[in-house]
Amino acid sequence: MSSLLIPGVATLSRELLAFAYGFALIYLFLGISIVAEIFMEAIEKITSKTMFVKVEDAEGNVRERKVLFWNATVANLTLMALGSSAPEILLAVLETCTNLG
Repeated sequence: MSSLLIPGVATLSRELLAFAYGFALIYLFLGISIVAEIFMEAIEKITSKTMFVKVEDAEGNVRERKVLFWNATVANLTLMALGSSAPEILLAVLETCTNLG
């Protein structure tokens, strides 16, 4: 018997199993899409931060100019790398914590 199957599944029909596993797969992908949407909203909020910088023009006048605090490309690449590596990092931390004692 396969360890991937839930006990008692062998008594169910293949059609019912295909429907159940397909439904579970769709449900999990929906959850992943919701988490990814929340993550992207957080990235947009972080990268939209602005600040005022004093700039002197050619005539010597000092003006305040509104600029982005983050370089959008660098911030997106950094945060997406962290987000895509988060499951691996979490698993490594959990394994380390379980092996300490």
